[in-house]
Amino acid sequence: MEASSGGGRTIGRWRHTGLLFVLGATWGLQFVLLKVATDSVLSELGILSLCMALLAAAYLATLAIRRQWFRPNWVHLRFFALSGFFGFVLPLGGVILVADRLSVGLIVLYTEALIPVFTIAIALVIGSEHLTGRRLTAVALALVGVSVAFWPEIAGTADARIQGLLLVFIIPLAYAIDGIYVAACWPSDLRALQVVSGEAVAGAAMLLPIWLLSGGLGELPATMGTGEWAILGFVPVTYLEVYVYFYLLRHAGAVFVSFGCFLSLFAGFFWGWALLDETHTSSAWIAVALVALALYLMAAKKPKPEPQPLIPQPATSKARRRF
Repeated sequence: MEASSGGGRTIGRWRHTGLLFVLGATWGLQFVLLKVATDSVLSELGILSLCMALLAAAYLATLAIRRQWFRPNWVHLRFFALSGFFGFVLPLGGVILVADRLSVGLIVLYTEALIPVFTIAIALVIGSEHLTGRRLTAVALALVGVSVAFWPEIAGTADARIQGLLLVFIIPLAYAIDGIYVAACWPSDLRALQVVSGEAVAGAAMLLPIWLLSGGLGELPATMGTGEWAILGFVPVTYLEVYVYFYLLRHAGAVFVSFGCFLSLFAGFFWGWALLDETHTSSAWIAVALVALALYLMAAKKPKPEPQPLIPQPATSKARRRF
């Protein structure tokens, strides 16, 4: 019986490890698809609107299949609006805006390096976190890594290009705000699938009316090109990424999931090289090493185990969430 239990745990660990690779690969591929999508005849607003509309439709279909329909109240709607804006609309829009100015590898590098930096900064401002020596070191390494990669990009360039490059900081800032807001305000009566669906629908609802009123239907191409296929490919890739994220969050824990940042960092460079023939300088790879070390310091568990309570504690609402 004990051998069987140990074998089951081993299989579970291998499954979680494999899914962690899937998470990192799909996260990096998402950036590539958005960059390729800019080759479409659609405007930036049109690309983002269609991506969000198709993604929302996919989640709504899943809600129907899994019979998790619900009637949102005003608290839910406010939560969906804010989390949909900061978790989907703003960061994905930022990727599309900087796609023609930066390689996929550098976009992923800046995003992964600065999400924890912005998150800690915001948490310190609102008083929800204390700065430890480990986190201070990680923040310093991440900032040095970003500087090493960013400086060659802006040295000797025109002011207009520099202003465009600075748009990349919108992406990690939006994700940081979203992470803190969702963690603090997650509706306790909703499951993960319901929350993600609500966010996607809210994001689509923000964008589609503006795009349609500005003549968006007239942008639709008569034939499918590379950019249009990338928009369609974005939907299943992002859907799989989010599904795996919440599955691992439930079954393996937040610390384990955070190590997906390492894989997505390298996945962004790999997909950019494999699909877009991107190459990078030695300074970019030095930055990758520094950021990877910073992410490790952010995610690694403390060596001292936490004390176990004498009386078993009831499961929290977060532990009970199911996708």
